[in-house]
Amino acid sequence: MDNDYKVNVSNFADYFKGYGNKFSAKPILIVIAVILVIIIAASNFYFLGSNEEAVITFLGKHTRTEKEAGLKFMIPFLEQRQKVDIEGIRRMEYGYRSETASKSEEVLLEARMLTSDENLVIADWAVMYKINDSYKYLFNVEDQEGTLRTITESTYRRVVASHPLDDILTDQKETIQFEVKESLQEICNKYEFGITITAVQLQDAMPPDQVKAAFLEVASAKEDKTAKINESTQYENEKLPIARGEAEQIINQAQGYMQQRINIATGAAARFNSIQTEYAANPAVTKTRMYLEAIAVVLPKVKEVYILNDKGDVVKLFPINGASTITTN
Repeated sequence: MDNDYKVNVSNFADYFKGYGNKFSAKPILIVIAVILVIIIAASNFYFLGSNEEAVITFLGKHTRTEKEAGLKFMIPFLEQRQKVDIEGIRRMEYGYRSETASKSEEVLLEARMLTSDENLVIADWAVMYKINDSYKYLFNVEDQEGTLRTITESTYRRVVASHPLDDILTDQKETIQFEVKESLQEICNKYEFGITITAVQLQDAMPPDQVKAAFLEVASAKEDKTAKINESTQYENEKLPIARGEAEQIINQAQGYMQQRINIATGAAARFNSIQTEYAANPAVTKTRMYLEAIAVVLPKVKEVYILNDKGDVVKLFPINGASTITTN
């Protein structure tokens, strides 16, 4: 059996030796080398999306950041790339996790905070952010998400600790969110984190279960107060414009009447001055003219007129339909 095996192996070796004399190994090696070069080159081409940046390092040292979208190439083995999505909004949640309804003790602890009046509050909240500088985000801070989570939680607890419990439970949530956002962005800028805080959301804020009922009653009373204030403000806004319009109308009417009386008085004074000037120049003529003008105004209003003529007779006028008849006694 062993002899047969040796014969077969020997024959197998002789078989390949014969073919080795006929064919050269160089073309095969060249083909393999070309294939390897193609594979290596292809693996170092990559596509960069419009929402991405690629941070390129040469032997571990940052050399450039690719920001324009399109097909890119890097040197095989010597260069490495890290793609970063700079448009996507990232989210960190505290006190809850949106992907699961159950909460671990560690997650629950994230929501427990102490207020300035030494009360405990249970507040679920979230922070949204996006990367604005991929190089700073990757190289300036180690463990980016862990570091940001720690900074954010510390900032939120500090801001909440500067407000009383009522502010968090009622109408100061937006103020607290704004303070956290501004303070957190300032810290990130200081450490050149390379991120922008887009929003801070205070989801739910509740007192501990032991005092929840009492605080809910207080919150309800404050909401009723706010509703009443809003109703009164609405009533005020409805009535004030009407009252102001009426007052303005009365003032305008009074000013118009005042101006009218001033004009009449001014006209009368001017007329009197004119008559006085004429009278001073021609007293008899002016006197007669004034008399006649007065008679022209008075006579149409009377039914009977008695006139004493130059002879001493009484003349009686009877106006009939605009005409006059005269009788002498």
